[in-house]
Amino acid sequence: MNTKRLLEKLINKWPVKASCFVIACFVYFFHQVSLLETRTFSVPLEVRSEGNMIPVSGLEKEKYIKVKVRTRKEQISLISESDFFAYVDISSRTKEGSWTFPVTVGTSEKVIELDLDPLEITASPDNLKFDIQKKAIKQVPVISKVYGTPAHGYKALSVQLDPSHVFLAGPQFMLDEINSVQAGSINIENSEIPVSKVIKVVNTNAYISILDNPSIKAQVPVVPEEMVKELNDVEVKLNSLAEDFAITSEAKKVNLIIEGSVIDIEKFRTKSLSVYSDLSFITEPGVYKVPVIVELSPAYTLDYCSLEEVEITVVKKEDIVTDDNSKQEEQPAGDSL
Repeated sequence: MNTKRLLEKLINKWPVKASCFVIACFVYFFHQVSLLETRTFSVPLEVRSEGNMIPVSGLEKEKYIKVKVRTRKEQISLISESDFFAYVDISSRTKEGSWTFPVTVGTSEKVIELDLDPLEITASPDNLKFDIQKKAIKQVPVISKVYGTPAHGYKALSVQLDPSHVFLAGPQFMLDEINSVQAGSINIENSEIPVSKVIKVVNTNAYISILDNPSIKAQVPVVPEEMVKELNDVEVKLNSLAEDFAITSEAKKVNLIIEGSVIDIEKFRTKSLSVYSDLSFITEPGVYKVPVIVELSPAYTLDYCSLEEVEITVVKKEDIVTDDNSKQEEQPAGDSL
């Protein structure tokens, strides 16, 4: 009896009750919707391939994927663009051709730890079409630009790179057109010492990848710049002649060319130079050819000397005195005439 009465109550005015239930559901739904907020992020697209296939077209169309995120208003501010990544995995295909692949959106550990509820994530577009081919590999040299001017008196030598070559992976027809790759530049402005820097290869081709993408150790040797200087009519000093001897020949002069760094050459003074012949071995009068000795400060080297030896005439001092006396004796005789 009670059951019958309950059923009568339930079906009594059931259209009205059903309408109220539906309205209540709509109210609840829209209330929940009003608590949600949507935000759209632009996320770089990554193409993953664990096999021998790589894309040869399509990347230029979709470099970024729009990721739409929907969650509660109080939670939306806790996430940012960096919390999401998008990729297409072409590893499943082993034949060349044109294929369509789904776009997958992943989240960072932070989003997982936040345990956002509800959380809706959609990608636009959600699939992409690529032409794929077999991957080729090529080794090419690395080049780096050096700019700036070393300090005065210094010069830069050729840049040294380690490693000097890298391996590229990509479509064969694209690799055939690549003979070298550019790495970061090096500034040597006003430098007096070698400049070292760790640089990376610059890759602007989305279809080409750098295997291992190593860090390049770059060094530009900066060394003193060399310069030459001419010294003309430098007198050869005659040293260490015994006291009882004298030299009757004319003084000898030589021309020299010396070399040193620009800084040292600019500071050169005559006290840094000694040009002489050692006569200490002479024990008898006569005509001698003696070596010319050039001594320089350690900062300089001798490139050229116009004479390797000089000829001198050595006499005894007493002979010179005798000749003078003879002239003096002859003079009165002349006056008497």
